[in-house]
Amino acid sequence: MSVWAILVAAGRGERLGLDRPKAFAKLGDEPLLAEPLRRLDACPWVDAIVLVAPPGWEEPAILVAEEEGCGKVQACVAGGETRSDSVRAGLAEVPADALVVLVHDAARPLLTDEVVERVLAPLSEGWDGVVPGLPVGDTLKRVGSDGGVHETVTRDALWAVQTPQAFTADVLRRAQASGAEATDCAGLVEAVGGRVKVVDGDPRLLKVTSQADLETVAGWR
Repeated sequence: MSVWAILVAAGRGERLGLDRPKAFAKLGDEPLLAEPLRRLDACPWVDAIVLVAPPGWEEPAILVAEEEGCGKVQACVAGGETRSDSVRAGLAEVPADALVVLVHDAARPLLTDEVVERVLAPLSEGWDGVVPGLPVGDTLKRVGSDGGVHETVTRDALWAVQTPQAFTADVLRRAQASGAEATDCAGLVEAVGGRVKVVDGDPRLLKVTSQADLETVAGWR
């Protein structure tokens, strides 16, 4: 299979309180972007990478790729207003003959080859998409605007979904062209009738949204 990865690194990261986008927050002595980019480039299951950078930060993102020696990076484009816009921009750089597209958020830097392999394998069984996830362990409550509990939601069969997410390229293109919006690519594929499977994720695929998250991820490296 020809597997192209889209590394989405266009988030503003406002909750980090920095003067730069999240992808350029410091993880140890280097920008956060360097860690997932290096791991994707070294992954034997990935053939090529499209990097989606914050608007106006394309050149610094390319420089990070060059400093890391990431030879699989084929293009770097600016992201859009929404995550779907950013993925769409990256997908436009994926050639028509690509069979599989892997979409990963740079905010989840501790990507492993094992997770990539797990999300790719079921595509050969007829699934349109595969996502990693973890079973929800906390009690869930639906809360109103006044703070009152409206309902306690059973957590049976509920999973918290992560990235990377893998899709057959033609189905992802069709989902992106549908004009729908979703918080992840799997939601778009589901909206056009695609079959999506969940496989075991990794607790270390923590999404960085705060300084505390950066410190946690730095300790796990």
